[in-house]
Amino acid sequence: MAMMGALERVLPLEGGRNFRDLGGYATRDGRRLRWGRLYRSGSMAGLTEAAYAQLAEMGLRVICDLRTTSERRTMPVDWGRVPNLSYWARDYELSFGDLRNLLASDLPTGEQARAAMTAVYRELPFEQAGAYGELFRRLANGEAPLVFNCSAGKDRTGVAAALILSALGVPAETILEDYLLTKFVAYDRMASATAAQLAHLAPEVIDAILGVEADYIRAAFEAIEAAHGSIETYLQERVGVTAAVLEQLQAQLLEDA
Repeated sequence: MAMMGALERVLPLEGGRNFRDLGGYATRDGRRLRWGRLYRSGSMAGLTEAAYAQLAEMGLRVICDLRTTSERRTMPVDWGRVPNLSYWARDYELSFGDLRNLLASDLPTGEQARAAMTAVYRELPFEQAGAYGELFRRLANGEAPLVFNCSAGKDRTGVAAALILSALGVPAETILEDYLLTKFVAYDRMASATAAQLAHLAPEVIDAILGVEADYIRAAFEAIEAAHGSIETYLQERVGVTAAVLEQLQAQLLEDA
C-alpha cells in the first residue's frame, strides 16, 4: 500500500484531528474492510458547525471516547449536534495514554522520551482492555458507522485500531502502515495545540512524545504476547472477543474484495 494512497483515507473534517476511515484494508483471506463503517480519530473538541453537519450526513451512529474524565471535561464535544448518536465513555482519571503527563515531566533526551513512550505502549492493552471490549462488542452488534477516539488519536486509539485490524485478519505490515500514517497527518496539529506545554522540551523529546514509531506499537504487541501467548488469546481472555463475537465482527465489517 503506497503512502499517498493511504492518505486518501484521511477525511477533511473541519476542526478535526487525525480523522480517518479504516475501510479498504485487505485481509489475509482475500476480503476487505468496508468503507464508511469504522473511523478512528483524535480529539474532536474543535469541530465546526460544518464538521458536525458532515458527520450527520455520514450517518454516524456511535462514538467510543477513550479519553479520561478530565480530558473530556477540559476539551468537551457537543455531540448533541449530531442526531441519533450514541455516545460511550468511561469515568477514569489516570491513563498512560494521556500525553499531558509526559509533556509535563522531566525527560531531557529523546532516548529517555522514547523509552517512556515504549513503556506507555506496554501498558495500554491492559489499561484499556475494558474499553476495547466495549468497542468490539458494539462493532460486532452492528452499531456502525462508529468512530473511536482519544486526544491525539495515535496511542490509545492506535492500539485499538491495531487490535481490530489484527482480529479481522489484516496483515501485520498493513497494520503498521496504518499506525504510522499518523506521522503524516497529525503531528503539526498536535504540536500547535499543545504549544505551551512544549516550550521547556527539547525538539527530539517532542518528536518522541507526539510522534509515532514502529517500536511503540511493536511494544504493545510484544507485551500482549508475553502475557497471553498470542493476540487471539488476549482478545478472548481480556477483551471478551469470543469466536462468536469474532464471527459477528467479520460479518459486519468485511466484504469480498
